[in-house]
Amino acid sequence: MGIPERHTIISIYQKFLETGPVEDRIRSGRPSTITDDIINEMEEPFSKEPQTSVRKIGRELNISKDKTHRIMHDIIGLKPYMMHCTQQLYDEDMDLRVEMSELLIPIFENPENEEIHEHRCACDERYRFDILL
Repeated sequence: MGIPERHTIISIYQKFLETGPVEDRIRSGRPSTITDDIINEMEEPFSKEPQTSVRKIGRELNISKDKTHRIMHDIIGLKPYMMHCTQQLYDEDMDLRVEMSELLIPIFENPENEEIHEHRCACDERYRFDILL
């Protein structure tokens, strides 16, 4: 990062003399249509039914889905989340995993089984694979 130009320093100094702080001035522009009432109306349905869709809330409040999403994400702080089901592993599953690994490692390490690397798959204890050599 180099030294600021002379005109940059002068403009910052002028801004300081005029306004006090050197923060950006308030700019004119289109006022926000997002009011505290809209935010409060939107928080209630999401707290009652967290799985409610953005489109449904937008339709109910007569707000576009984009604005609904922006309020939900940027102002309220909610983010989309999808539940994922995972398989629970038990202590007795460890022996089966070790057994399966001991069976598969020599097969994958054998250079004669080169074609198996193109069709490699992953599995858990719920599925059984018969490997034909």
